[in-house]
Amino acid sequence: MRALIIGVGQCGTKIADLFSLVDFEALAVNTSKGDLEYLKHIPHERRILIGEGLTRGKGVNANPILGREAMKRDLPLVMRKIGSIIGYEDIDIFFLTFGFGGGTGAGGTPILAEALKEEYPDSLVVAIGALPLKEEGIRPTINAAITIDKLSKIADSIIAIDNNKLKEGDDDISKAYEKINYTIVERIASLLALVDVPGEQTLDSSDLKFVLKAFGSFATVGYAKADAGKVKSLSRLIMKSFESEGLYLEANIESALYGLVAVHGPPEVLKASDIFEALDYLTGKIRGKQIFRGFYPDPREREVEVVTLLSGIYDSRSIEDIIITAKNYAQSFMKAREEAETKKKKLLSGLPDFDDVYPPGETGVSELYDGSFPDVDGITKKLRRQEDD
Repeated sequence: MRALIIGVGQCGTKIADLFSLVDFEALAVNTSKGDLEYLKHIPHERRILIGEGLTRGKGVNANPILGREAMKRDLPLVMRKIGSIIGYEDIDIFFLTFGFGGGTGAGGTPILAEALKEEYPDSLVVAIGALPLKEEGIRPTINAAITIDKLSKIADSIIAIDNNKLKEGDDDISKAYEKINYTIVERIASLLALVDVPGEQTLDSSDLKFVLKAFGSFATVGYAKADAGKVKSLSRLIMKSFESEGLYLEANIESALYGLVAVHGPPEVLKASDIFEALDYLTGKIRGKQIFRGFYPDPREREVEVVTLLSGIYDSRSIEDIIITAKNYAQSFMKAREEAETKKKKLLSGLPDFDDVYPPGETGVSELYDGSFPDVDGITKKLRRQEDD
């Protein structure tokens, strides 16, 4: 299966850069020249600066309107580069990585997603976006809510990563962000690495594409890993991958329509009874009752790795909090603006125009104004005397 990772904006290009580190085809698109130069693994010829005429290569300062305009202006350049990378081979999935709360990513990703859907109708377009921290304030929250709305009408699936999970550890902020970026890449890369690989029961690319073609709904990728010698219950380890501690999105997994589970490890640990116990539990738990599965015994492995993908999710606390917060703010802001407009109109109503205050008389304006700064009181008195005469 062939996938192309396209990072958009600062957050998205950092994630794409990590995908490039583990040998995935990746492309970086940004409005900041400095951020593009900061990347370590994506080749320079696959880094595209957009909107230079708008931003002079200095980014859009979290303004999604500028991000959208930058992507629109240079979309032909981006699409040509994508076409040159793809060549004559098919692409199964485009993964667009970005930050929901930023400017280039939030504004530009929906534009690029729509163009890819039109140009490559047989390929999936899957958005992988990092949700903003609550502490980042209202602007990233509004950006995220509007971008969620736009992408839900375009993308096949939206894999949302809740950055609020960062607060669960003791790492400093830079290490915390780096850790979650590595986590995203580890999970997606581990899943893709097992697709179309021979096993006791194999997941092929059509299985993955079926699960991800989920009508613009949300998806989440769970993960669990342990030393084979320390696994007391494989069933419990599998279940851990799709519980809250294994997921990076606060979501009600019971609302999911589809699921996919891949288990990789030494043969002596992959016991059928434990595997089917966990999968039966998950099948009964999700709404759609459809679970695709892959089992990969490997005598060379000393660890057990479980990757879980759940899609078709419409019930997520992480998403709902963002949408509700943005709606409440928007309603409050619109009401405040309307009240201000009403107050201004009421305050200014009844004022005359200049022509009413200074009606033209027999004396011309030049006679009233001698070239110095006009004395309004003096002019008014002269006009009144003319009216009395």
